[in-house]
Amino acid sequence: MKKHILLYLGLFYLGQTVTAQNIWSLKECIAYGRANSFEASEIKILNASYKEDRKSIRASYLPQYNLVANGAFTANNNTVAWNPNAGLEVNALLYSGFRKKHELQKADLIIAQSQYNIAIAENNVEMQVLYAYTEALTKKGQYQVCIDFYEKTRQLYDECSASKLLSPADGYFFEVLLQQDCQEIESLEQQYAIALLKIRQTINLYDAPDFEIAEIPSFTPGYTTLDVAYSLALLADPGISSNQLDIDIARESSRIAKTLLLPTVSLRYTPYYELHKSGLQHYAGLQISLPVFNRTVQKTAIEKATIQGLFQEKQLDNQKEMLWNAVVLIISELKNRQSLYEISLTTLKKSTRLLNDSEEKLKNKNTYPEAYLVVRNWNKQCALDSVALKYQTITQAKLLDFYTGTTL
Repeated sequence: MKKHILLYLGLFYLGQTVTAQNIWSLKECIAYGRANSFEASEIKILNASYKEDRKSIRASYLPQYNLVANGAFTANNNTVAWNPNAGLEVNALLYSGFRKKHELQKADLIIAQSQYNIAIAENNVEMQVLYAYTEALTKKGQYQVCIDFYEKTRQLYDECSASKLLSPADGYFFEVLLQQDCQEIESLEQQYAIALLKIRQTINLYDAPDFEIAEIPSFTPGYTTLDVAYSLALLADPGISSNQLDIDIARESSRIAKTLLLPTVSLRYTPYYELHKSGLQHYAGLQISLPVFNRTVQKTAIEKATIQGLFQEKQLDNQKEMLWNAVVLIISELKNRQSLYEISLTTLKKSTRLLNDSEEKLKNKNTYPEAYLVVRNWNKQCALDSVALKYQTITQAKLLDFYTGTTL
């Protein structure tokens, strides 16, 4: 009994210290996790390069200015001359079949898509936090159930012992039962601590030794009709939006590839100074370039861009189908868990009445401890199952809200 007393004192102390802990709601955990996501922070750094790529594209179509210096030997009739010159070379692309326009549009699409990639990474964290949070609440609820059963059984044991209703064998029976309760409580306490650690690791929160979580009340999702939920999920899913931009990017790539078959017009102007001649010399020329033979490279680029577009369209169709299946499954699971939870509450209520009757019979010596144990174990398992089903129902309801664009 000494260990039981120590456990009881420990539970009392735990109840007092929890009130002093820093309680984090699900919403706070998600907000912190989204803001401190490693994956999202990496994508944000990578996204900065896309803006630089756009600057590079724009700069490549501006006139290019280069300082040039040339030196040449010329030989004629046993005469060798050294002709050095230096000047400024200006090159300007006047026409390239609207290639600049399409390359800039493609760059803008890539930048826009990068924002959806950040949202995808943050949504992944949100999903992980939801599962970890409800798992922790399940362990916490089951931990409390075991404490309640331990205290109630210990009280029954004390009353029966004081009334000398138990034989030595019956007393040993209760000692073993309470010992098993202690072990189960200790196990669930460790599981709960691990679940809290998992939440902290998921949101990258390390300096929080007093971390504790809050209860999530039962609720009904805002949208439970399949068609409505799916239409909202299409709008809310950043993966769908990102894939749609992939299609647009592939189309721009195809347009860019087609410009490779068009003529390009460029202007070259060079003012230069030759050391052996007086005055400043000028050179100006207009160059027109049109691929005529061996256009395999250009045609291959067009074909590749077309194939990429078809691939992205197929991928978008598959992604929409997967999203439809996910919404169907969540709604089905939600209804199933709600039904099972209601059944478990009814069963728990009935088994609790039977347990109370069994306790009274034990006090009146109208039953045996073994019969009491059967009813107690059934009632305890019903209570544990009810806790698990409660948070499974909440998880599915939160998932449906998440998929339809509601911030958890």
